[in-house]
Amino acid sequence: MWNFFDHYRASSTQSLTESIMEHVYENGRRYHLKSKDQYLLPSDETEQDRLDMVHHLHLELLGGNLTMTKFDEHPANVLDCGCGTGIWALEFGDEHSGSQVVGVDLAPIQPGWSAPNVKFELDDLEKKWTYPKNHFNFIHSRHLNMSIRDWPRYLGQIFKHMAPGGRFELSEHTTDEWFTDDNTMPEDSPMPRLFRVLRPCYRALGITAMSGVEYKRMVEEAGFEDVKLYTFKVPIGAWAQDRRLRRLGAIVAETLRSGIEAYTFNLITNVGKVPVEEAKKLMTDSVATLSDPKQHAYYFEYFITARKPLIETI
Repeated sequence: MWNFFDHYRASSTQSLTESIMEHVYENGRRYHLKSKDQYLLPSDETEQDRLDMVHHLHLELLGGNLTMTKFDEHPANVLDCGCGTGIWALEFGDEHSGSQVVGVDLAPIQPGWSAPNVKFELDDLEKKWTYPKNHFNFIHSRHLNMSIRDWPRYLGQIFKHMAPGGRFELSEHTTDEWFTDDNTMPEDSPMPRLFRVLRPCYRALGITAMSGVEYKRMVEEAGFEDVKLYTFKVPIGAWAQDRRLRRLGAIVAETLRSGIEAYTFNLITNVGKVPVEEAKKLMTDSVATLSDPKQHAYYFEYFITARKPLIETI
């Protein structure tokens, strides 16, 4: 079958600009070609909409704030690791006019325009960083568990390139399990079955599902001080009695209507070798549970704040 992207790759001059923009399509989803083997989630408009909705979810969690970290003044140099669509970097730059914000990501899905104090770069955060040492006053890292394989090295580079006294904020979530307090999501229901298929795929790729305590420990081992862990119990679906939690759960369910496919389809078909039709049914069944008010599932969202120690100049 003739494929436009194969033809394009063969006939183009293959400059860096051209190659970094290339994508491929699988099962109706678009994936960034150069990062496809490292980052298994799609990069199409459906996924970009989901990422922006996750950003909205975080604003809801934090009462409208962009960060858990509080600032007495605008941090001069800011790095947003894995910036995705760039929505957090743009909003942070808007709120902190005295900051220079750099958003970095593998895939070119950021807007072509930007604010004067915000810029976007394409790079691999697991390679050696070329930023100046002791440079950034604030570094933000959100939902990179599917991208980072060597967490101690990643956190070590963050520490090295952060200015003394600089602040760090990490946010991650549970990736291999949902929970209930009333056994309303039995082990033979779709999501537990899907997680049982996913876990060996994670192991095969070196993706480690971790708790907030484990993330906190690694941040401390990287050399940071004043490390604090904040854990949010987030409902999945609009089943909670509390009005705010019900709203949060509804947002989560909406992100997962495309998010379940984004997180699992490529992974279980290419790594887990699950037949496409079987994978589709498992995902369809899993998405259907999002509208079931009788399944009281939730997950944990972790926020970790930390500071690099001040280094006394001799």
